[in-house]
Amino acid sequence: MRTTICRGLAATIATAALTAGLIGVAPTAAAQPTVYDPVVTPCSHKFRTPIELPRKGTETYWSPFGTSRIVCFDNGTGVERFYQRDPWGNWHAMNQLMPDHWFYSVFNSNGLF
Repeated sequence: MRTTICRGLAATIATAALTAGLIGVAPTAAAQPTVYDPVVTPCSHKFRTPIELPRKGTETYWSPFGTSRIVCFDNGTGVERFYQRDPWGNWHAMNQLMPDHWFYSVFNSNGLF
């Protein structure tokens, strides 16, 4: 009787370990961005200054800081927002006032991150 219980317990533990191992190896789906878990990625490559020659896939960005330290902010709403960090560490929203022309917001947006 004792041997049967031990074998059954051992089989259960082995099955659980095998199942846990298989689950750990299985690929997982990438999480989509949400309001509570946004995706922030560098994207300075999408913009150029007004004095640069036009490049395919870029839009003009009017900023005293050029096109450095620009990030894309995706919160899953389908509308990607852009922010730029100034040399003092403040974040500024980028506003599109004309097609293909983005402008620097003089007010900092530090509360958004």
